[in-house]
Amino acid sequence: MATSRSITYVRVAEVLTELGMVTQEKAQSVVDRFGALAHEELRPQHHIACALESFGVAVNIHADDVDFADEHYEWLLGEAAALTGGKVTVANFRFDKEDEDDEDDGRGTLYFERNGKELSVQVEQESNDYLDMGAAHAAIEALSPDDDPRSFRCVDRHPQDPLGGDDVMVLATAEQRDGLFQHLGITFRKAL
Repeated sequence: MATSRSITYVRVAEVLTELGMVTQEKAQSVVDRFGALAHEELRPQHHIACALESFGVAVNIHADDVDFADEHYEWLLGEAAALTGGKVTVANFRFDKEDEDDEDDGRGTLYFERNGKELSVQVEQESNDYLDMGAAHAAIEALSPDDDPRSFRCVDRHPQDPLGGDDVMVLATAEQRDGLFQHLGITFRKAL
C-alpha cells in the first residue's frame, strides 16, 4: 500500500477518477456537496470505504436496526442494482418468512428476479430488526453484471476499526480494487 497522504473526500475523488470509476463531474459534485468537510481526513479506515457510497460506486449494508429487515432487502437490492447503470434489474421481490405469524422473526427465504431469472437466498436472522449480513452479501454479489468486468465485493474490515458497523459492497473491476488498495488502503474479502 502506497498511501502516505491524508485521505479526504478530495483524495477519494481523485483516486476514483484516476481509476475510471467515476467521471470528473461526478467527483466534483460530491466534493462540492461536502464543502469544507471534503478536506478533512477520513478516520477510522472504515470511513474511507463508507465514503465510496457518496460517489455511487458502493452500497452500505446496515448493521444497525432497520426496523423491518424483510422489507429493507428490497430497497438494498434496488440500490445495488442501480449502481450497474441498468445492466442489472431487480424485480418481483418477495420474502417468505419461516414463521408468518411472528412479525419479529427475520428468518425465511428472499426471492427476487435478476434480469428476469429468479434467484433465492436463505436468511437466517432471528430478529426482523436486523439484516442477515451474509444473505445480504450473497444477494448483492448475485447482482454483478454478466457482460461487465465489474463485480460486487465486500470491503474487508481494517483491524483498527471498531467491531460491528455497516459492511460496504463496492462495484469494481479487479484492477480497480487493486488501485483502491494501493491508493486508499481498502482491502476486499473473497467472493462468497
